Amino acid sequence: MSILDSIFGGGGGKNPVHEANNYLNQIPGQAHTSYDDYITKCKESGGNVHQAFQDMMSDPQGFINKIMGGYQESDAYKYQKDKLGTAMSNTAAAGGIAGTPLDQMTQGEQIQKLLSGDQQQWLQNVLGRFDKGLGGESDEATRGYDASGKLNDVLGGALNQQGGLAFQGTQADNAQHGANQKAFMSFLAKALGGLGGWGSQDTGSIFGHNLWGGQNGN
Repeated sequence: MSILDSIFGGGGGKNPVHEANNYLNQIPGQAHTSYDDYITKCKESGGNVHQAFQDMMSDPQGFINKIMGGYQESDAYKYQKDKLGTAMSNTAAAGGIAGTPLDQMTQGEQIQKLLSGDQQQWLQNVLGRFDKGLGGESDEATRGYDASGKLNDVLGGALNQQGGLAFQGTQADNAQHGANQKAFMSFLAKALGGLGGWGSQDTGSIFGHNLWGGQNGN
């Protein structure tokens, strides 16, 4: 190492900014490990919630019809239907109208009323479960959104720290560089002053030769 390397900062000491960055650079990976799963689920859940609301708003009747396409008669309805049919048949027989159009119409109306009630109850049950599922998807999307915000905070904080360290490191380097230059110029002035009595020799050449340690094979 030449004398200039020593004066202008060519030493082998560790740079504190680089040392700090060895740790700060690990933050993004750790943060993604902690939050990426929640963010991925947020995107999936948010898409499901959006699609469900879009279906309901764009075609409410079609949405209900799609649900009702899965309707099946409940065991309770089947039992009540059989019980009602037997009771009405006995009543009609006792009144002498069994099998008449009036009897058939009356039984049909009562059975249809019973069926409508069963369908409404089934629809309410399904919509209740659907509402809980939608609420769960919304909560999942909210947690993912929160995770996304926290991830941004962590990454932004790490980047801000690195920027601050870089700024401080540059300031320190510039200050040290300036101090080194000032010290060197002071040393140079004194050295040249001491060489002033060397007769007719080129003091600058001699000093440069001594200072650079005879570099370039001289």
